[in-house]
Amino acid sequence: MRARSTALLVCMIGCAKPGATPPPEGAHGPAAHPASLVAPAVPPELAVPEGNKLSFMAAAKGVQIYECAADAGGTPAWKLHAPRADLVDDSGASVGSHYGGVDKGLPAGPYWEAKDGSRVHGAKPASVPNPGSIPLLRLEAADTSGNGVFSKVAFIHRLDTTGGAAPAGACDAGKQTEVVYTAKYYFYSTP
Repeated sequence: MRARSTALLVCMIGCAKPGATPPPEGAHGPAAHPASLVAPAVPPELAVPEGNKLSFMAAAKGVQIYECAADAGGTPAWKLHAPRADLVDDSGASVGSHYGGVDKGLPAGPYWEAKDGSRVHGAKPASVPNPGSIPLLRLEAADTSGNGVFSKVAFIHRLDTTGGAAPAGACDAGKQTEVVYTAKYYFYSTP
């Protein structure tokens, strides 16, 4: 009994950190409630409409995949193909994945899939530049699936980005390259 009480106290202290990631739906105990999540400050262009509540946060470590394709003037240039990243919680444990629909036979756009099988598809991006890195984003959920942590997501933030920007310079048509990036993703649900 003493060990259980100690474990509960440790969890309560660790789970109360601002921005702490709540466990997936279906978890039990004090850590199952996302009350400790604090919505990040964002530029006005990225504000999430009132009435949406921060429900989940995960860090991403992965790559932005670029392919060389002709731009509007017919000149080969690097264009985003898709992301590919692992989603991890505050302790570094895997909680899901991030990928492009184009690589999974799904409609175009970014997807986030939790270990519980739920998924959200992002669309309608609003962006703010982040010099030297990929932009900060707010996306709307185009659709969701499953019954887990991502099933009720309405908006997504991509913040704290490092790396991932498109390569500079000329490229050979048809070539692909991967650029390492990190980011934090914040998921908002409607009540």
